[in-house]
Amino acid sequence: MNKKINLKLVSQIIFFGAIWGITEATIGFLLHFLPPTIAGLVMFPVAAFILVKAYKATGSRASMIYVGLIAAGIKAVNFLIPGMMPFKIINPMVSIVMESLLVAAVYPLFSKASWNSKLAGAVIASVGWRTGYILYMAVQFIITGFISKYIATPVDIINFVVLNGLASGLLVFGALKIEPKITLKTFKFKPVYALAALVFAISLQFII
Repeated sequence: MNKKINLKLVSQIIFFGAIWGITEATIGFLLHFLPPTIAGLVMFPVAAFILVKAYKATGSRASMIYVGLIAAGIKAVNFLIPGMMPFKIINPMVSIVMESLLVAAVYPLFSKASWNSKLAGAVIASVGWRTGYILYMAVQFIITGFISKYIATPVDIINFVVLNGLASGLLVFGALKIEPKITLKTFKFKPVYALAALVFAISLQFII
């Protein structure tokens, strides 16, 4: 019985991680043709939506972090592509993990009936992962000398963390309003579906 339960849980984690990887490779890819801030504004609410669905399927906040690790692992496949700059792979992986950590941390606010609590959680998660990412960028600068566009000036830092963080938080709040209307109750999380989604997500890394 435990083996069946564990297999189902692993299948759910892989499935949602693969879905996140697929959205990063498709929606994220298309958004990068727009101004740089747009991709970050939109993709975090998409990630939050996936993570909330993952929690409701698994009942585990830890699984939300594992979903992020799966999505980051899918991104790591790009290391196999010749000519890819390492930090263009590592940096998105770091942001994915930070996003999953912050959403898992504030999920108790998401689960409250009060919409004020949900809004507070959305803003905290959005500003929080961006703050962590800025700190990571600062460490990267100290080690490598590379200065990211996000930390080039104090204004850039404020725009990324505060202004874009608040705007993205509002979009997360909107995603939380929509999420209950999209149900997965009839979906069967079979291992074959998880494997198919994972293979598709990995394939996209080589195609796009």
